[in-house]
Amino acid sequence: ENIYIDKIIQKGYLNVGLPPYTTPPFYYLDQKDKKLKGYDVDIIEGFAKEIGVDVVFDRDSTSFNNLVKRAGAGDFDMAIGKLGTTFKRMSDAHPHEYMNFRHALLSNRKFVNSLGVSPDNPKYGNELLNSSMKIGFIDRSAYDTYANSLFINAEKIGFKNWTECKTALLEGKVDAIYRDATEIKKIVYQKPNLSIEYVPILFDDIIDQKSIFLSTEANTYLADILDYYLKRKEIKTDSEIMKDYSSFYEPIN
Repeated sequence: ENIYIDKIIQKGYLNVGLPPYTTPPFYYLDQKDKKLKGYDVDIIEGFAKEIGVDVVFDRDSTSFNNLVKRAGAGDFDMAIGKLGTTFKRMSDAHPHEYMNFRHALLSNRKFVNSLGVSPDNPKYGNELLNSSMKIGFIDRSAYDTYANSLFINAEKIGFKNWTECKTALLEGKVDAIYRDATEIKKIVYQKPNLSIEYVPILFDDIIDQKSIFLSTEANTYLADILDYYLKRKEIKTDSEIMKDYSSFYEPIN
């Protein structure tokens, strides 16, 4: 007997933590019907439907890291929202992978040229990782953790949100901003003119595993059923998401 699922069925809904931000096409408020929509929302609503319950979203977390911590503490049944997997997060909650995205930078061309190594040179990636660039990312996100472990010599600057990261790059306060390929490519797809001064750099061999996080109790009772559900969905790559949700990656007039 699955006591945990029985409790969920009794209350009639799955309580799910979602980041306090807006990140289309993954999770955003539809302006027409004021409902939460997006790939992550669909994934969780599909899972809840299999159990036969609704979903109630909790969006009160203060950061991405805080959201995972709260999932581990049992504040909700699970947390979703394009959450990267790190060793620290794995000590806070149990991850269940459902997307695989490449790490990426959007960098000032002047900085890229200053490295003195062309992008097609095999040494280019290492030069970039070992450079003393000023790198911006969202504070208390997985990319905060990744930057500290991968960009050893860089000056690391955490910003409150993604909008502040982009502004810092355009104002020359940082040499590059750091996130997954879907977010970096979106910037240049939506504003093609930016590619004159800024260049997207994708790391094909550095992967951000996006996971749904559960507390130990929730994981004990939900892991098997969640994994069975996710296996039927296949793990999405950044290229597949950008193709499936192409309207979100088109130029903005």
